[in-house]
Amino acid sequence: MTTPKASIIVRAKDRAHTIERALASLRAQTVPVEIIVVDSGSTDGTREIAERFCDQLIEIPSEDFTFGRALNVGARAASAPVHFALSAHCFAQRDDWVERALGHFGDRKVAGAGGYSGLAPDGAGSHVVMQDLDMLRQDPFWGFSNHASSWRADIWERFPFDEEIEGAEDKEWSWRVLEAGYVVALDPALDVTTEHRFEQGLIEYYRRNRRDTGALASFTGLPPHPVRELVDEWWHPGPDGRRSRTRLRLSPWRIAGMLGRQAGLRRAAAARRA
Repeated sequence: MTTPKASIIVRAKDRAHTIERALASLRAQTVPVEIIVVDSGSTDGTREIAERFCDQLIEIPSEDFTFGRALNVGARAASAPVHFALSAHCFAQRDDWVERALGHFGDRKVAGAGGYSGLAPDGAGSHVVMQDLDMLRQDPFWGFSNHASSWRADIWERFPFDEEIEGAEDKEWSWRVLEAGYVVALDPALDVTTEHRFEQGLIEYYRRNRRDTGALASFTGLPPHPVRELVDEWWHPGPDGRRSRTRLRLSPWRIAGMLGRQAGLRRAAAARRA
């Protein structure tokens, strides 16, 4: 067997309608990869599809699932020096997705890599950004995301993912890693579609933002926004590069996301007071 350049961990539960596309995109990569699927209780045929593509299928009880625990389970089984995460509802949109990400690890300061869409935080178009701790503190919501990411195996051994946090395990991990002096390479060419965030409707999108933001605030201490600031944020959307400000202001998805974030911040603040 060819030695894999990367081990790719795919978290899945009841994704029979998307996982074949995800795994096929990984088998089409320009470098050899090891595919590890961590399934948390699928009943719809997901596991049967996964077995046709993956090198290892690991099953964990659904009641034991957390986002961080599933990744740690997969990482412990991985053999390559660089690990990747790809959610079962996503897929690599280019055949050199893994190869391009691996190129960033030539710099030993790079602990992880991922993609992004739209404009960079500096508003100067799309380009590779080396995110450090100062940049993360300026915008804790922007950066490393485990729907499609990669990290050094030796860094993961020092900094495994938090298995107790209910969401934002990716941001929590990057916070600790950047505090240790590393950087995360964020490359627009590594972006994958995030349309899955919208497939379950506005209410679930609101709940997802509430959950992840509450988790983020639990370790960053972010306070809720005053109403005036929330209105100002809605009226002055950041650079998008694809949609006008008017369209962004009127987007029900953006409004639901903002309200979910505010609810998450309030919930975290209440927990701190308690």
